[in-house]
Amino acid sequence: MSLFLDDLEATDQMLDHPLMSKELVKAHARSRAWIKANSQALQEAGWTVEELYLIGTLPYPYSEWGPGWLTLWNNEKCDPRLGSRGCIEFVLHEGGGDVVQTCWLDKKFLN
Repeated sequence: MSLFLDDLEATDQMLDHPLMSKELVKAHARSRAWIKANSQALQEAGWTVEELYLIGTLPYPYSEWGPGWLTLWNNEKCDPRLGSRGCIEFVLHEGGGDVVQTCWLDKKFLN
């Protein structure tokens, strides 16, 4: 097993954090499965488990939380995908069309 996958398995320990809510625990279950399935591409894009599962200093959604905790994972109409340049995109299927929310890895890219 790779170090990335080992670190991903260890995120279960974060569920005991005092700022965890039921929604965040549910989001973790779905995000972890998707992140595991896409681990190679996420690593190639520069993501680390630490960045994906960053826990903020204030309760969610205040302060900085990693995309692995986003409650978008809990929305059945929302499909995650890996976008260009390694961003994580959440496509929300609405009646009038698709809405895309993007989580960018804060790294510098050369054009």
